[in-house]
Amino acid sequence: MKKMISVLTIAGLLASGAQAALAEGVTGATAAGEGIELRQAAEWVGASVKWDAAKRAAVVYYGTTEWIIQVGQSQAQLNGEPYPMLIPAVLNAAHHLQVSVEDVNKALQVHLSVGEQGKIVIDQADLKSQATHLLKQVVAGQFDEMRASMSEPLQATVPVPTLQMMQQQIIAMYGKLDKVLNVSETTNAVHHNVRVVYAGPQGVPVAIDVRFDRDGKVDDFFFPQLLADNYHAPSYDHPERYKAEEVKIGEGSTALPGALTIPQGDGPFPVVVLVHGSGTNNRDESIGGSKFFRDLAVGLANEGVAVLRYDKRTFEHTFKSQSPTFTVKEETTNDAIAAVQMLATDKRFDAKQIYVLGHSQGAMLVPRIIEQDSKHQIAGAMVFAGPSKPLEDILLWQYQQGLERAKKAGLPQELLAQVEAQLKIWEQSMTLLKDPKYSVSNLPPQFPAGNAYWWFDLRNYRGQEIAKSQKVPLFIAQGDNDVQVEASNLDGWKSGLASRTDVTYKLYPKLNHVFVASDKPSTGEEYMLPGNAPQEVITDIAKWIKSTK
Repeated sequence: MKKMISVLTIAGLLASGAQAALAEGVTGATAAGEGIELRQAAEWVGASVKWDAAKRAAVVYYGTTEWIIQVGQSQAQLNGEPYPMLIPAVLNAAHHLQVSVEDVNKALQVHLSVGEQGKIVIDQADLKSQATHLLKQVVAGQFDEMRASMSEPLQATVPVPTLQMMQQQIIAMYGKLDKVLNVSETTNAVHHNVRVVYAGPQGVPVAIDVRFDRDGKVDDFFFPQLLADNYHAPSYDHPERYKAEEVKIGEGSTALPGALTIPQGDGPFPVVVLVHGSGTNNRDESIGGSKFFRDLAVGLANEGVAVLRYDKRTFEHTFKSQSPTFTVKEETTNDAIAAVQMLATDKRFDAKQIYVLGHSQGAMLVPRIIEQDSKHQIAGAMVFAGPSKPLEDILLWQYQQGLERAKKAGLPQELLAQVEAQLKIWEQSMTLLKDPKYSVSNLPPQFPAGNAYWWFDLRNYRGQEIAKSQKVPLFIAQGDNDVQVEASNLDGWKSGLASRTDVTYKLYPKLNHVFVASDKPSTGEEYMLPGNAPQEVITDIAKWIKSTK
């Protein structure tokens, strides 16, 4: 469920924009072609340099690379192996170690050159170096140069004060981030993504994703949690029975990357759009050792049902989502409708069999998605672990239950105090949320939970109140071991939709919030263990889809 996140916290700064334009800066380099100052060249791309005065040698650390260069020597060491220098390193007039640009590029696997007036230039195609240089700018407070590297949509939503807060938060929580452990690169249908992993406090690695648009401009940032990926593919995953296809949902600055899982054989196929729960979820809805959405995609492929899943707006465009009037419409429902409309034009899918499956917050919003479906393209919808109570009430219950569990577990008093403080903050927020004198048009001057507009837009929301007058068939499912949305929420849907005859209900024994079986009462800690949605869930969904046809 949605956590209390202030836009001033680092969680609110998850995901941001990075640049792909030329990164330039004054160096101590001599004339182009003669060489470049090692320290400034290395640090320009985020590497660190240590000088050994006794050996008259410099050691460059960049990710897993260790490069040792001695003054006057034609042979260096690169990761413990001999490395012949194109030009021996020398000390220039300023007593700075100088090497050839070619050696820097080859040893560190970067693409630098020396431009006019001795400026270092990073090749536009070298996104890894662009990203590490950009993040150095953030920490150093070089905001004007940094903003020049941003896309126009990111510039519009991230002014200099936001960058200043980002700098302060990073330094306060992680330090100066001056040791790069690893740099990797991935691409999806919307962004080129560079992940830079730093050595953080107490040796705990810290990662920052820099998202580049197709023009090479920094388009967003994301701060991922570096958890071990211990997910295991389910036994019903048979890659030979489906094909996966990268797609783009929507257009413009907030288009989303996604994946279609299409069964082998002749279509047109029924197809399901998966809608995420709260938080910055990726297309798999990865939570600890589970990937509920991936399980559904590969499992339904066996049943002849296609699935579209995509990265959530707040995952792919985190900073650009930091609008003062941001609501679940921008966060969730607009993109679900865009996905449905995209599928309706694809002849591989049956336009009369397009379904939506929402999980958690996404499930709660299914009635709003149906309400927004002005073209009536949704043939049926599924509500999985969907609250029937207002979200703010659910969150209060979560905090109260969390405190009780903490007390029973005998946590130290300082940790208990933190849990109690979180509960108190939410109780204060609840008092304001339930006060009828406040609304989206009259927000309280201070709201402890942050993003008051989002909360007041959704307060007192009960999906069943909208759904009771709708005509789209529903399948509403709930695990009876859910620590986030207790099983009694299923009764709320049943009561609210008692007059409807086209709703199917299912309560699954032992299944927790991510639809993984747990023999012990769920606390959320078991999410870290590998687990999959059982075959029964897949089969039930497929049978229900076939029954609606």
